[in-house]
Amino acid sequence: MKTNIVETTGSCRLDVRATERRTFTDYHITATVEGAMPAGAAADELFALVASTLVAKKIQPVQEKIYGYSRARANVLSRRDTIYRLRGLDRTMPVTWIQGTPLQGCDFAGLQIWGVAPNDEEPCVKTVENPVTGRGRLWTGDGYRMLHLPGVRGTMGSGELAEGAEAQAARMFGNVEQGLLSHGMRYTDVVRTWIYSARLLDWYPDLNRIRTALYRKAGIGVEGGPEFPASTGIMGRSEDEECLMDVLALRSDSPGHANASPIRRSPRQDSSFNYGSSFSRGMAIEIEGRRTVHVSGTASINTAGESTHLGDAEHQSLDTLLSIAAILREQGGGLENISSATLFCKNREAWDAWERATHLLGIPALPKVCVLADVCRDNLLVEMEAVAVI
Repeated sequence: MKTNIVETTGSCRLDVRATERRTFTDYHITATVEGAMPAGAAADELFALVASTLVAKKIQPVQEKIYGYSRARANVLSRRDTIYRLRGLDRTMPVTWIQGTPLQGCDFAGLQIWGVAPNDEEPCVKTVENPVTGRGRLWTGDGYRMLHLPGVRGTMGSGELAEGAEAQAARMFGNVEQGLLSHGMRYTDVVRTWIYSARLLDWYPDLNRIRTALYRKAGIGVEGGPEFPASTGIMGRSEDEECLMDVLALRSDSPGHANASPIRRSPRQDSSFNYGSSFSRGMAIEIEGRRTVHVSGTASINTAGESTHLGDAEHQSLDTLLSIAAILREQGGGLENISSATLFCKNREAWDAWERATHLLGIPALPKVCVLADVCRDNLLVEMEAVAVI
């Protein structure tokens, strides 16, 4: 059973998508600022809505991500902490802050939370920590464990960032490996990554080269080994780093408890590795008879790996939606199954084109956060990632 809840107050919107399973309910929360207002006031409104939902539904968050200008970070996180404390929520929960230019005249764009509420109401998600990657969240289910490591940076043993983008990337991937090992997992357990780069267009091929080398060393993407995880590679930063990374890993006692299946290609797009990118088009995770599909960052790229509809943001928007829909259709669903999404637009004109195209086609408003950011190629104007429950 699936339920959708939409709530608005002032200039804020809360979209909650819930899916009931045998032993728990899966929740995706999208909270966005819909108008121009001070970041502090927006944070107070938004986190009040979010905290009320977390408490009322007894949700235990696995992942929390916030989008906005870095200059608003301290203020927004302070207000989050105050509201969570007043509502008795677990304040050890780590959060990823991503600088993405908001579209609504507020320094704070919004947030996304994924969490679960077990039927027996017993704690199943807890904060874990290790010296290399810091805090993460571990969800222990029936015969499986899911680990989320947020905001991993390219720091050295001293805690300082390595010097230069490539050195930071190498340390970042290495730190993820150490973080996984400290919690009894390996890179081969990784099902989804989110990689953010402050200067994405300047060195994205180098980032891919470093990632591919690390994956091959770990036995990923080689003959007889697991396929690449789903991934998004996009412009973004949290503080002063060149790159940072969120990671989701799954370890299951058997496929019957939890199973992850990579989606290497789709009817509209071939394997990304054909043009030098080490990620799968998506990852389908099956638990208790329901499938959660993590769709990687998707843009207007054809089966030959070429960017299409150059300079035409409307047609790139439609092509992106069609490619996402093709992945979901093969998994037994469609755009209506999307529970959470992030839309990245190169500029405001691209966002206007996306809004215009989806409105003309009557596509229902998706639960998404929208920000301005460079996509992995200079000629790509929009990119979207999504999570769908089928």
